Amino acid sequence: MLHTHRTALITGASAGIGREFAKVFAEHGFDLALVARSEDKLQQLAQELGAAHQVSVTVIPQDLTLDDAATGGFDEVQRTGIKVDVLVNNAGITFVEAFADSSLDQHLRLLQLNVVALTALTWLFLDPMIERGWGKVINLASVAAFQPTPSLALYGASKAFVLSLSEALTEELRGTGVTVTAVCPGFTDTPMVRNALADRDSLFEIPSFLLLDPAGIAREGYRAAMRGKVIQVNGLPYKLFEQWMKLQPRWLTRTVGGLIGRLALSEY
Repeated sequence: MLHTHRTALITGASAGIGREFAKVFAEHGFDLALVARSEDKLQQLAQELGAAHQVSVTVIPQDLTLDDAATGGFDEVQRTGIKVDVLVNNAGITFVEAFADSSLDQHLRLLQLNVVALTALTWLFLDPMIERGWGKVINLASVAAFQPTPSLALYGASKAFVLSLSEALTEELRGTGVTVTAVCPGFTDTPMVRNALADRDSLFEIPSFLLLDPAGIAREGYRAAMRGKVIQVNGLPYKLFEQWMKLQPRWLTRTVGGLIGRLALSEY
């Protein structure tokens, strides 16, 4: 089904899952507004998708880890007259390190991108969607949202925030024509995951059957959002894990997370 004359704004669109979301929305006839730090990568992607699918693509270079960057991006959209029908809050960062060993700057930068910018963009674009009576918000959460994640403590906490916010907004927006979908992948073959593990010679290696394809996540996320599904967990192993976690006491989920975290931080 083509959605001509509708526009999807995608953050973190220069690589990984965000880039794949841009491809999927272009294939379905959406015009695009692409947000990321790398203007060169965005321009290249814009040319590719515009030529392949005859859609309009607007490039908005923004570093969303900076204060007021979300407002700046919104103002740029308003200036160009774009009406955003779908907001994909994909941009995010992570790092593998014990909480106390990480710098305060690292923690605040993660919160700014994973929580503050996502919250600001959702608030800014939500009212126009409600006024038009149609809209979709796709928030990239994670299976890390379902349990404590030692060595990824703040990342998991930020994704728990994203999941909780998405579920709460779903109820607030009931009957408005606007839906919110939390996409919850596990380990994914993206630059973010590769970079997080690149400098760590650890005992923890991701088995190939647990490493998800970003293109598949984007396709599943798109379909879930169009159906108005609230939570989309990607990958059969992660779906089974999420169901198993629901049945366990909190002490056990903490213990399992602690074992995985210690493996991730252990040196050969």
